[in-house]
Amino acid sequence: MASVLRFRTVWGIAPGPNYEHWAQWFPTLKAQGYDFTDLEDLPAIRRIADDAGLEISVLIHAQWPSYAGPSPAGPSPKDLLADYQTKLKIAQTLKPYKINAHSGCERWTVDEAVQFYSGTLDVDAELGLTGKVCHETHRNTAFFSPDSTAPVLERVPKLRVTADFSHFVVVCERLLDIYEEDKAAIRTIIPHVGHIHARMGTTQSSQCPEPTHEAFKEERRYFESVWKQIIDVTATASEPITFVPEYGPFPYHPFNAQTTFSDVADSEGARLHPIFESHAKAALASRN
Repeated sequence: MASVLRFRTVWGIAPGPNYEHWAQWFPTLKAQGYDFTDLEDLPAIRRIADDAGLEISVLIHAQWPSYAGPSPAGPSPKDLLADYQTKLKIAQTLKPYKINAHSGCERWTVDEAVQFYSGTLDVDAELGLTGKVCHETHRNTAFFSPDSTAPVLERVPKLRVTADFSHFVVVCERLLDIYEEDKAAIRTIIPHVGHIHARMGTTQSSQCPEPTHEAFKEERRYFESVWKQIIDVTATASEPITFVPEYGPFPYHPFNAQTTFSDVADSEGARLHPIFESHAKAALASRN
C-alpha cells in the first residue's frame, strides 16, 4: 500500500448534465496521479468513480449545507448530532474511503463542543464508521482556531481531525510558529490528524494564489514544515497519509489571477506528493 494517497476536490468544478463533465474528467485525474476524488455532492456517482478507478471522499456539513444563507441561530449539540447522523447515513451510500465533516458551532463553550464531539464518536460506531470521519479545522465551526480546538481534543482523545491550518492562520493573523502558545496548541492537535488539506494560506487570506512565488516563501516554509510534522507523528505502515490540495474558486482565488484555482490545485498536488512520500518513508524508517 502506498504511504501517501492524493485526493482531488471537485469544489468549483461543474459536474455537467448527468455528470457528463465529471465522467470525462475523472479518467484524466487518474492519469495525473490522483488516487481519490473528494466529493461534496451525494447523488449516484459511485459508478463513474469506479469506471475511472477512483475512490471517493465525502464532505458533509452539519445543519448548514454549503454555507448557503445565514448561519443557523444557536444550534445545540443535540440538534447538530441528529443532523450529523442523518448526513453520515447519506454519505454511506457512496461507500467513501473517508468522510470530512464541517461540524460544531463557533459560539459553543468547550463543554458544549466536548458534548457534541463525544457524541459523534458514538454515532460513528453505531454506523460502522469508526476511524473514517475527520472533523475539519475550519472557520464557522467549533474548530475555527487552535485555541478552540486543542482543549476539546484533550478531552476527546479519540477524535480525528482534518488539518486545514490555512483557516487557523487567517483567523489568528499570524503564522503559528512564532509564539510558544501557538506551537503548543498545534502540537496538541497534530496527533489527532487523519487527513490533510494541503492548502497554503496567508495571514490575510485562507488561500495563497501562487504557492511557489518568492513573495510567499515564509508561508511556504511554515505550511510545509507543519505538514511534515503531521507526517512525522501520524505516518504508520498500515494506514496511508491522505491529502487534498484544496484550492477553490473565487472569492478564495483572486479575481483575474494568471492561473486558475484548478491549475493551482493540480500543480500543488503534483509538487507536494513526492515530498510527502519521501517524508513518510523517512518517518517510518526512523522508527525501525
